[in-house]
Amino acid sequence: MCKTNCYKKCCAFLAALLMLAVLALPGMAAAPLVRDEMGLFDADTYNELEQSAEAASSGHDCDVYFLVVNDIGDANQRDFAKNYYVNNGLGSGEGKSGILFLLAVGSRKYVTITYGGGVTAFTDYRIEQMEDDIVPKLSDGDWAGAARTYIEMADYTLDYYAEHGEPIDVDNDLGAEGLLFVIGIPAAIAAGVCLVFYHQMKTAKEKTEADDYMPGLKLRVKRDVYTHTTQTRVYDPPKEEKSSGGGSSTDSDGFGGSSGGSF
Repeated sequence: MCKTNCYKKCCAFLAALLMLAVLALPGMAAAPLVRDEMGLFDADTYNELEQSAEAASSGHDCDVYFLVVNDIGDANQRDFAKNYYVNNGLGSGEGKSGILFLLAVGSRKYVTITYGGGVTAFTDYRIEQMEDDIVPKLSDGDWAGAARTYIEMADYTLDYYAEHGEPIDVDNDLGAEGLLFVIGIPAAIAAGVCLVFYHQMKTAKEKTEADDYMPGLKLRVKRDVYTHTTQTRVYDPPKEEKSSGGGSSTDSDGFGGSSGGSF
């Protein structure tokens, strides 16, 4: 009887341990997306950014990371970010899909890297757009503003890709709806105004005599005398040709993104 009771207690104990392990799995899997390794953000700001990054990543099988470190020394920022991504097992799903923005505050360096599905969703063109909006905030020391901008733009990019089935790129920047709003509607308004003016001008009559414009003016002598010709030359330098190609470029390790820079 004693052996039976001990056996039952042991089984119950093991079952309890197994249940605790199962309950702990979601928490273990939910690795932070905002990785502030130098304590740059206060608690409220960090929680806000983390929630935004989770919302941006949700449903896209592509994690949005914002990594803050202090000093990376002489290391290349792209190599540092790639090593961090791999060594920490980042990314969503089997493809380890994600995008990571590295901010090295002490070194004043930054870089954006993508991997897996993140390479497809974030084209070189889009990453350049994102960094153009983020870097000025870094230069001003607006760390939280830079992080918010990055997460918001990443969120919009992933939503666009999910909705349209193609990433934001050089040939579809605003999409059909955006072009209609930015170009079509103002053009329609301008056409309407011009049409009103055109109908108003139908009652106007062309004046052919100078006296019609300046009553009482009489010229006794009319003579045209040629004096000189003025020629102005303006130098028009040749413009650099920009590549019309889009898409995402990758390195030998399969990472996309930018080469980064300083701020």
